[in-house]
This record gives sequence, C-alpha cells and structure tokens, in this order.
Amino acid sequence: METLAKTSARQYGLDWVRVGAFSLLIFYHTGMFFVTWDFHFKNPDTSKSMELWMLFMNQWRLPLLFLISGAGVSFALKKRSGWQFTKERFVRLFIPIVFGMLVIVPPQIYMERLYKHQFTGSYLDFYPSVFNFVPYPEGGSLSWHHLWFIVYLFFYCLIGLPLFLYLRKPDGQRLMAKVTLFVQKYPLSLFLLAVPIEVYYITLYPKFEITHGLTDDWFNHAFSFTMFVYGYILALQPTLLESIKNIRKVSLIGGIVSFLTMLVFVFMPYRDYITFIPKFPIEPYDASFLVYFTLKSFNLWFWILAIIGYALHSLNFSNRFLTYANEAVYPFYILHQTVMLIIGYYIIQWNMSVIPKFFLIAVGMFVITALIYEFGIRRWKLTRVLFGLKPQREKLAKAVSSANLTNA
Repeated sequence: METLAKTSARQYGLDWVRVGAFSLLIFYHTGMFFVTWDFHFKNPDTSKSMELWMLFMNQWRLPLLFLISGAGVSFALKKRSGWQFTKERFVRLFIPIVFGMLVIVPPQIYMERLYKHQFTGSYLDFYPSVFNFVPYPEGGSLSWHHLWFIVYLFFYCLIGLPLFLYLRKPDGQRLMAKVTLFVQKYPLSLFLLAVPIEVYYITLYPKFEITHGLTDDWFNHAFSFTMFVYGYILALQPTLLESIKNIRKVSLIGGIVSFLTMLVFVFMPYRDYITFIPKFPIEPYDASFLVYFTLKSFNLWFWILAIIGYALHSLNFSNRFLTYANEAVYPFYILHQTVMLIIGYYIIQWNMSVIPKFFLIAVGMFVITALIYEFGIRRWKLTRVLFGLKPQREKLAKAVSSANLTNA
C-alpha cells in the first residue's frame, strides 16, 4: 500500500493550475461588464463574442478552483494535526473574510450605488452605513460579495475535516489503496466522477438557485463541496494524479466534443426543429433537460481533468515566478474586484468600443492590484495577516530547511 510519506513530493503542476485559474478571474470578471449576465453595473454596449468564451470558462472555472483548494488542504494536513489545521484556517480564511467585509467590499457597493444613482455623497459619507450591519442588497452595505468563495472554503474545511483525517488513518489508507488500484487498472473510470455532478444538476439545480448566501445555496454546496473533496482525495494519492496525467488526451477530446455539442444545442438555428434539443429556458425533468445537464456535467469534468493532466505533464517544475505568484494569488483574489469596479466605473462611461475598454480595465486592475500587493501587503506583518498570507518567518524557516536538505 502506498503510504503518505510518498506524497511529500511537491506537485508543481497543481501550483501552476492554481495560479492560472485565479489569473483567469481578471479576464472573466472584467468581461462581466460587457455581457448580458447580471452584474453590479454594466457597460452600455455588450458583446456576444465575449459571452461565448466566457460561457466556455464558466463551465469549469469555479469547480476547478474548489478542486485545487481541496488539494491544498491535502498538502496542508500533511504536517498538522486537526486542531493545528483548524487554527491555521481561522487565521488564513476567517480573518480575511471579516477584514474584507468591513474594508475591501464596501467600495464595491459604493461604486454600484453611485452608478445607479442610489447615493450621491462621498465615500466618507457612505462608509458608516457598513456598521449598521444591514445586509446587502436589502438596503444595507454589509456583504461578502466575491469573498463568498473564501466563506465557503472556511466552512468546507471545518465540515470536511473528520473525513480528511479519517482518510489519513490506517482504515482510510486501506480504502484509498483499493480506490487507487482500481483507478490504475481502469483509468477511464475517473470520468465517472462526473455522475454525482449530473445528479446534483438534475435533482437540486431546479429547486435551489445559486445565491452565494451560505444558508440557502444547497445545489452550490453539494456541487462545490464535492469538488473540494475530489481535490483532497486526488492530491492525497500521487498515483491518482498520475492517472489523470495519463488520460489527459482523452479528457481533452471529451471536453472539446461535449462543449461543441452544447454549443450546437444552445446556438444552432435548427435546434427548434429537433425534439430532444433543449429549448431555453429548459423545463425541469423533460428529455432535453436530462440531455443538456448530462452534457454539461461531463463537459466541465472533462476540462478539469484535461487542464490538470496537461499541467502535471508539462509544468512539473518551479521557478521564481511560480513561487512569487503562488503566494500572490490569494491577496489578488481578495483585492481584485474592488480595484476593478472602481476603475470600471469610470472607463465604461467613456465613448469607446468594448475591446479597448476591456483591456484598459483588465490591465489597470492587474497593475494597480500588483502594486498594492507588492508595496502594501507582502512586506508588512499586519497586512499579511489581514490578507491571509503566512508569516514571513515561516517562509524563511521553510527556505532554510529546503537549503539544508539540498546541501545534505
């Protein structure tokens, strides 16, 4: 049986996926100004072509982030007890949530209300309303907005901890050994992990709208927590990651075929004449409903496996950029949407076409967020804590330990 000692080798491919997935948020969230989907405020003109590539990303971007976060938990628990892990999650997740709700998110609400002419005063006039502790959007100014992802991660870490610890005990290791041997023999069985996703879409999705509200978001919880657990299990056993790498080509083909099929179902003009093609809005539980969400479930899982498989195959190395970026993505995520909405508030009012506006907002957001991170967050003890970064002394100790192992 493969022991946990063999999981000590760093999976740099997963680090590259983490950096890439969070980096895509810059472009995806910027694109939200220019598509027809609901957002805080919109550009006067929208773009169908932009909506198409965002539709592609929208299939797998959040499930991939939850899976990679689960893999991170697997690595974090290698050298920590359950209690140590809980304390660390409190510091690295809960503190940034509170700080974000009180400091980072309020400017987003302010810019939205300015744009919609719901408020006309200065930010200093607006900010005290946060401490009325009335939720947004019910007239108040307290919200976690995009930080819902961190809120969910915090609770998933706590809820999943008993399972995660069990899988590291002898009984759990024996169970994982059986799973690993089966996957080694039948690597394409990994595609069956899309079936629970399909079940959630068929049973929960029609009943529970995605709200990001924690207490009423049951489809999203079932889906996201499952991806989180998948990530933990896959990272727990390097052999499973090796299997993902080995089926990467099949996964990519499956992703391409299933997405193109979905496009035919959604966009082709002759879809109205074929009875089994979904008609939007889809009626729950009819044949087209089952066809569409089966495609959707397997499509997103194909793409996740393909992305991870190719990353493990081609990006299993580290460099200074990866080390820097892997630490930066978390503060970037916390900060980026606030910077984006402030910039976007002004740029979308300019007399300019969609593409230049898009790049001005994306580049401006990246540059400003990078400068704030480098000079206002990374170098200071307090801001490192507020943005969920490890203390610098812990980083230094790890660097010294690595150097000693290299020289031994």
